[in-house]
Amino acid sequence: MRRVRDRIDREYARPLDVLELAREADLPPRFLTRQFRRAYGASPYDYLLTRRAERARTLRLHGAAS
Repeated sequence: MRRVRDRIDREYARPLDVLELAREADLPPRFLTRQFRRAYGASPYDYLLTRRAERARTLRLHGAAS
């Protein structure tokens, strides 16, 4: 699960989907989602949305780097 979380953290700006993440983790999508939620308290999709929202908040507060 850590590799999946790290990938989401690294590539939050890219389009990611559970099928792609599950394929990389060599797990069925439902099992990945269930295990990820158990480990991090949110589904992979919710975790991704949270990372994107945090990044947007940071950019809004500090301005976009040129």
